[in-house]
Amino acid sequence: MRLRTQNPSVIRFENYELDLAAEELRKQGSSLRLQPQPFKILAYLASRPGELITRQELRDHVWPGDTFVDFDLAINQAIKQIRAVLNDDAERPRVIATLPRRGYRFIAKTVPTTAAEGPSQKVSSERHEESRKNLAASTPSVLRNSRARLSVAFGAMVLLIAVVIAYRVATPKHLATQMRIVVLPFQNLTGDPSQEFFADGMTEEMISQLGALDPKRLGVIARTSAVKYKNSGKGIDQIGHELGVDYVLEGSVREAGSRVRVTAQLIRVSDQMHVWSESFDRGFKDVVELQSDVAQTIARRIDIGLGQRRGAPQPATPLSWEAYSAYLKGRHLLLDNKTDTTIAVALQYFQRAIERDPNFALGYAGQADAYAEQADADLAPEKAFALSKQAALRALSINPDLAEAHVSLANALFYSEWKWTDAEREYKRALELKPAYEEAHHSYSHYLTLAGRHEEALQESQFLLRLDPLSSHMNSHLGLAYLKAGCFDEALAQFKKTIALDPSYTRQYVHFGYAYESHNMFPEAIAAYRKGVSLAGETLEGQADLARALIEGGEKKEGLMILRRLESEEKRRHVSLVDLAGIYSVLGDREKALTLLESALEQHNGRLLFIRQYHEFNSLQNSPRYTRILQAIGAPTAP
Repeated sequence: MRLRTQNPSVIRFENYELDLAAEELRKQGSSLRLQPQPFKILAYLASRPGELITRQELRDHVWPGDTFVDFDLAINQAIKQIRAVLNDDAERPRVIATLPRRGYRFIAKTVPTTAAEGPSQKVSSERHEESRKNLAASTPSVLRNSRARLSVAFGAMVLLIAVVIAYRVATPKHLATQMRIVVLPFQNLTGDPSQEFFADGMTEEMISQLGALDPKRLGVIARTSAVKYKNSGKGIDQIGHELGVDYVLEGSVREAGSRVRVTAQLIRVSDQMHVWSESFDRGFKDVVELQSDVAQTIARRIDIGLGQRRGAPQPATPLSWEAYSAYLKGRHLLLDNKTDTTIAVALQYFQRAIERDPNFALGYAGQADAYAEQADADLAPEKAFALSKQAALRALSINPDLAEAHVSLANALFYSEWKWTDAEREYKRALELKPAYEEAHHSYSHYLTLAGRHEEALQESQFLLRLDPLSSHMNSHLGLAYLKAGCFDEALAQFKKTIALDPSYTRQYVHFGYAYESHNMFPEAIAAYRKGVSLAGETLEGQADLARALIEGGEKKEGLMILRRLESEEKRRHVSLVDLAGIYSVLGDREKALTLLESALEQHNGRLLFIRQYHEFNSLQNSPRYTRILQAIGAPTAP
């Protein structure tokens, strides 16, 4: 089908030029990146201004013949990319109007010309190569067959990994350097909004499995950064630039009848070329054999191109979909913006997962992490970590190679039992099993900081930021590592970057305040703490810090008011005795401060591990009672 124009080579509209011969979109002489399919759609619409162009016409023009794609999703994505490049608003369009259930109309005024009539400029003669296939989608129904659905989804994910690695191996010029990839959040096409967590869970599993292949050669962006691009409308080039990645993997999941479809496409950022795109449509009866065959293929591919592995990856998923879905819901509640309420609900989901499948190791690992989160919150630390350790050991009794459970156990050993050597062994084991596991690096970096091994801690923190460059927590975490290492200027610079990234991140202001407080800059510390407390709402985060800074800064009356309020709160919820001891220490009440620290010692309060680095306890250094506390929690050991 030919464009219905008098064969113009350039179509002008607004301050844009669409060069059909060069397949290039320009704005005031500057070239704009647009992928091949979106370009063809834009060119087709612009060549027929004012006409209603149906989705079927676009399909016939862009994906002719027998080419198999799920064109509904592909068209939606293409139109979204076009609007992003043209800064066009779907609600108030200037260029392309959507006619629901019918098609599209190009509404901007156009001026068709030949290249000679347009401004003189150099254009590329190279055409963008079109991808063989594109993302698939159609109006789906809710996933129904639970066990088959889970198996098919994960079998398809393993297939995706195999194809990605196959492409990687087939490109030896890249083997000398690390390829970086981001897995964008999978689109939920199940037809049920409540299944959003399922698509997100598949995204995380893809990140996890790709990250486990060979971190030296394949760097995978963490979930926290990837999820920021969900429904963002940003183009591949912008995403690639912001994250510093070479490739972008997009995907979706849906079900049709008795079959489940997973679609994905791998896009190269440098030229936005679709280097691979495919849909996997499988029946339930073929799932077990499919998973086995694909796992063996992956193992062979890894041995050739990405180092040696001990056999094919082993799935950690249960046979019960109900168990796994409950686990996913619980894990999501622990990922972002945790509160006492969300942690309690997460525990209920993990308990449900375990009830559905008593041998589901990940369910116990999730339970262990939720209990640990309750330390210094709803539960006294010694009880919280005792429950956490019990759950972690149960997980490891089921699956000794579960990295998540090794980290959970390490945290219990470290923060509750102060077994430094045993904890480090567990952290290292987790990293050996899952080298790109973000939480393992995060927890281990805290361990290294508390052990006084600041250079190693900084290396871990910098690695975390490369994994998760848009994470507020990881940005702030690096600033804190700088501060503990004595790099004050670097810490302040990193904290400022974090605030610029996310001005509403509560913990950042607490860290900022502590940096100022530790350098006796009390007005700045008080201002930072006040901001953190205001953002924390009804939680207690930052309140003890603010009280301490107020007292040190000469505003004792307000500081004492906060202290009394915290002591009153202790009657109805857990308040850290270490925090209270810090306030009494700066008040000059050494006896009260030491008594509180000794009570924390009886509780095996993990916050005691930090007191060596808390400046508020400097006045206790010459006390034999304080020395005994330090000896009880264990001295930092050299590697």
